[in-house]
Amino acid sequence: MIYTSYKKIDDVGRVVLPKDIRDELNIRINDMLKIDVEDNRIILSKAEQTCLFCGKTSSLKSFRGKTVCEKCIEQLNNT
Repeated sequence: MIYTSYKKIDDVGRVVLPKDIRDELNIRINDMLKIDVEDNRIILSKAEQTCLFCGKTSSLKSFRGKTVCEKCIEQLNNT
């Protein structure tokens, strides 16, 4: 998808992502975005949740306010 849009940055540094882009990329309220800077370009991408310890992306749960997979939670409970 090629999309061009121009947006002003507000007085606290925010910019609004157009709704059609959010819908196309399945970005919802409270989703995390990853921000990269490469060659004078700002690259936004939807952040994929991963286990804090092993990086796994499936079987994730919240454990004491952190995202952790079931296997790591089991290991934490056994220590």
